[in-house]
Amino acid sequence: MDKQIADELLAQTRENYDSFAVSFSQTRDYVPENIVAFLEEFARRGDRVLDIGCGNGRLFPVFESKKTNYCGVDISSALVEIAGRNHPNANFAVADALNLPFAAGAFDLAVSWAVLHHIPSDGYRRDFFREAFRVLKPGGRFVVAVWDLRLETMIRKKQWRRLKSFLKSQAKIMLGLQKLDRGDFFIPWQKRYRRYHHAFSLPKLERTAKIAGFEIERSGTLDSGKKEANLYIIVRKSR
Repeated sequence: MDKQIADELLAQTRENYDSFAVSFSQTRDYVPENIVAFLEEFARRGDRVLDIGCGNGRLFPVFESKKTNYCGVDISSALVEIAGRNHPNANFAVADALNLPFAAGAFDLAVSWAVLHHIPSDGYRRDFFREAFRVLKPGGRFVVAVWDLRLETMIRKKQWRRLKSFLKSQAKIMLGLQKLDRGDFFIPWQKRYRRYHHAFSLPKLERTAKIAGFEIERSGTLDSGKKEANLYIIVRKSR
């Protein structure tokens, strides 16, 4: 993907979430129990935890209950403001996942839930993993989840509008009518906003993490409700 197009998509994503932050946050007022149990496995008392793309801060209670030192960052200033109101005792900041404002080796654990699928281009997705690698201590883990947007999952979950958008976009890309990469498409929000997404496979997630220097611990799928599912990967920064 052309860098200028990727930059425009990143800017559009930030503007979108600033615009509909309130209504979006209202749909993210809970964390499914299986996801809570999944994340609690990696949190240890006293760990410094970085939540990359924290949104309205909904993951903070998960890590607060484990007595960690939590910090949440998001590119949307409107969502960070909501997160601060929701959880006044937590540490939140506006920051770019591709250029994190932290020293090398500052964190024991990094988590990013439903963020990476908004990052356009292979180059920027590698940068996403490289920045997480940089700010983790040796031995630190990075837990990443993206929406499962594979064809078979969209069919199984009966995501017909999403599937239609995906197929239409792939046809335009193949015909040269849309300057995006294979797997890229837009999922609307409130019929007003076009939200960029990339459909991952588990092997692609693993390859991108390995390029950044991570070792793969495990990967898999995790349902998050009747209509949604996630792909996840747990990687470690080797000593």
